[in-house]
Amino acid sequence: MTFPKNQFFTLLTYILLLLLGSILNMLSITGSIYFIILTLGALVATGIMMYLVKLDQKFPFESRPTLNHSLQWIILGTIGAIVLQYGAIFLDQLIFHTSTSSQNTMQLLLMIKAYPYYFLYVLICAPIMEEVIFRRLFFANLIKPTNIYIAAIISAFLFAFMHQDTRFLVYVAMGLWFSFIYYKSKNIYISAGSHILMNAIVLTISMR
Repeated sequence: MTFPKNQFFTLLTYILLLLLGSILNMLSITGSIYFIILTLGALVATGIMMYLVKLDQKFPFESRPTLNHSLQWIILGTIGAIVLQYGAIFLDQLIFHTSTSSQNTMQLLLMIKAYPYYFLYVLICAPIMEEVIFRRLFFANLIKPTNIYIAAIISAFLFAFMHQDTRFLVYVAMGLWFSFIYYKSKNIYISAGSHILMNAIVLTISMR
């Protein structure tokens, strides 16, 4: 399998997972069965995407980091993401007068409370898949035909758009930050690790 085909199948896997919910709704599958199928689908899709990343050639800026290097960047990425997120929320409220709560976060909290196993999708699978798609597939591939700044902006806007949340500015800021972490740490799983920890901390705080 060639490099472009790996990326095509990575994107196809992600699209099929996004369509899975709609297909289940069309079949009138709801409740626990719906969320079990979605969670299992996400686990399978994440596994496939990680396997395809492993088959891929490395981008010029990518490398295999040491454990110490990885931990340092994951911690930096998590702290920076949380600080940046709350800063972006403040600006969002100041400029656009948006709600103090995120519709996306509130919906996810309700789902996790009703179906606890769904956290596997929300807290683990979703961040990994989003990093692979928006950072490795879009951002990394756009650097050469544009430049690192335009690539980061385009991928960040796509990331924000996909979340369909009122806090668009917050998601753009997160997209830019995780592109920075990925590029500087030289490994997609470092930005994914930061993304996972940030989501876990934000959801834990929101549950109080």
